[in-house]
Amino acid sequence: MTAIVVGASSGLGRALSLELARTGQALLLIASDARDLEALACDLRLRFKAVVETLAMDLAATADPGGCVLQALAALPPPSALLLAVGMSRSDDDGSLPVAAIGQLLAINLHAPLAIAHALLPGLLETKGSIVGFGSIAAARGRSRNIVYAAAKRGLETFFESLRHRHSPVSLHVQFYRLGFLRSNLTYGMKLPLPAAEPDAVARKVVSRLARGSFDRYEPRWWGVIALLIRSLPWFAFRKMKE
Repeated sequence: MTAIVVGASSGLGRALSLELARTGQALLLIASDARDLEALACDLRLRFKAVVETLAMDLAATADPGGCVLQALAALPPPSALLLAVGMSRSDDDGSLPVAAIGQLLAINLHAPLAIAHALLPGLLETKGSIVGFGSIAAARGRSRNIVYAAAKRGLETFFESLRHRHSPVSLHVQFYRLGFLRSNLTYGMKLPLPAAEPDAVARKVVSRLARGSFDRYEPRWWGVIALLIRSLPWFAFRKMKE
């Protein structure tokens, strides 16, 4: 069986690739930088004797990312898991982005994950596999920053809810994680209001749960309490929160 990791070269995607290689599954690793991908693939082949193929693809510039993934899978065993660990945010996403930048954020955070999921869905249903999506605490409620990013992540969350509604957990494991802060290059040097989770720890949990049915959860779990508080705030109070 083959596990596909989209956004594999850094952060959570890299940690997921490492953890999946330990399990002995064949891997298709997808990211935008071919050099980063090949370096990761060589490391996994040497350390775990893993079967690893790579696909370098700019999700924002590819009209049919799902079709490209299917072509790359042709020489590999059937898909057993699709992990959509891809994401992109911008510090200037405050409602003033040019149209091209809006399109890039929507393509990477929403269009490409949906297109790839649709393309791989028949194969995952045949193998009774797993599809895993990753949202963000940023989508808990609309704010004056991360506007397009949060909208895309909320759209992705709705898509996964529809998948869970449509497909029985017996035929397809549909799993969605709403993530809080992760320790990565994106948060390096930032003063975070709450602790950042380690990607390796999150990856271990995700991989261990791949065959455990369908669910929607926060990771770490205590972010669910934070999200509930945020959504419960009266509008006049919530508007005073600028971050």
